[in-house]
Amino acid sequence: MPFNRDKVEQWSLAYWLLKCHENFFFKLYFRTEIVGIEKLPDNATLIFAPNHQNTLMDALAILTLKRDFQPIFLARADIFKKPFLSKILTFLKIMPVYRSRDGFENLLLNDRIFQKTLDVLQNRNGLVVLPEGSHEGVKKLRQLKKGIARIAFQAEDAANGKLGIQIVPVGLEYSNYVAFRSNLLIRLGEPIEVDRYLELYRQNRAQAYNALIAELEQRMRLEMINIEDENYTAYLTILELFSARYIKERKLPKSQNQKFQVDKKIISLLDRLKNTNASEFEEIIKNANDYGRIISANGLSVKLLPASSKTLRDLPIRLLLLLITMPVALYGAVNNAIPIAVPYLLSKKFKDVQFHSSIKHAGALLLTPLAYLVQTLVVGFVLKNIWLALAYLATLPLGAAAFYLWRREFFRFTSQLSLRRFRKAKAEEFDLVNDLNNQIYRTVTGLVDKE
Repeated sequence: MPFNRDKVEQWSLAYWLLKCHENFFFKLYFRTEIVGIEKLPDNATLIFAPNHQNTLMDALAILTLKRDFQPIFLARADIFKKPFLSKILTFLKIMPVYRSRDGFENLLLNDRIFQKTLDVLQNRNGLVVLPEGSHEGVKKLRQLKKGIARIAFQAEDAANGKLGIQIVPVGLEYSNYVAFRSNLLIRLGEPIEVDRYLELYRQNRAQAYNALIAELEQRMRLEMINIEDENYTAYLTILELFSARYIKERKLPKSQNQKFQVDKKIISLLDRLKNTNASEFEEIIKNANDYGRIISANGLSVKLLPASSKTLRDLPIRLLLLLITMPVALYGAVNNAIPIAVPYLLSKKFKDVQFHSSIKHAGALLLTPLAYLVQTLVVGFVLKNIWLALAYLATLPLGAAAFYLWRREFFRFTSQLSLRRFRKAKAEEFDLVNDLNNQIYRTVTGLVDKE
């Protein structure tokens, strides 16, 4: 394994094989849609700057951009303390960056890392820096650190402006940070040419850092859902009830990027309404908060609202289908118990929910092939028939898919059942939540139609 950091910029077959395996599982975990790949110039020196909301998954998302893409990542140095872990991270093309909290004497080690970063950029591998510095599960761009500007300017200046470094703003939009088969939209913005600020950097470094960071912030906001209003939860509630219904009724393309465009427009309209018609804005926010409170207090699924008798009519049929298909789902669950249950249980040990998808993904990545191999060998040994063993192996991913689909329909059934009980027990609140949903939808639709 190429554990030598001196060769980290070199193309690695072992890394490529692992990357193909990882990308398959990543796109299995998240329904991934990429927009703007055509904006990447050929044979360019690129630094990717994604927003940071979902720990390791944010970095892994960048790996999906190109098949032969082997970018280098920068991470905080304290995770490299253990020698074995340091070797693994180096193989994964991750390099340390030392901070003042790591000790002043260690800051000198950054000189060597900078030299290696220069090798990476000159080799046109691509460098990935998460400029917010830390993660947080909010749909908002936080203040960017200046490290990405320092790296870009130092490298471009050292090459006397001949590298042509471009920083690519990247927006990552998750429909859910944790749920399996949730959506991930990756949007690539217009690259920023660093050499435009090089003369300013040579005259006044602080001004150059600030100017480059300001432009990067502006371009990153264009590519992500960015809610800066204090009514953050109300905004999310409005987007959740409005966008999918609007796209369906207006017969717009059912893509993640289409929903992104609608969401961005609604946020912009609400921000403008706050300044032009405060009373109408406050009414929408109040209705959204009331709606969200009822939803949360009664554990209702927003996907089933607004509800009608038709929404609940097929409950008996759904129950019958669930009972009929249960044996197949159980087969899938039992025979995929290790790669499903073990990562799930491990993820629960982390209080930070943003780590859950990373743990589940990494666990499934490692355990699935191992479990499938061991189970197939055991079946082949017991049955003493290689063809039956291979047939059993073929049923394992099919069983996993059957269990996932059954589980999804089971939760939909229980959500419908909860809604039915809610309607019987709290008829007035049932009518109120439907009325609030329709009222918010009509109001926001009116704002859109005025444009």
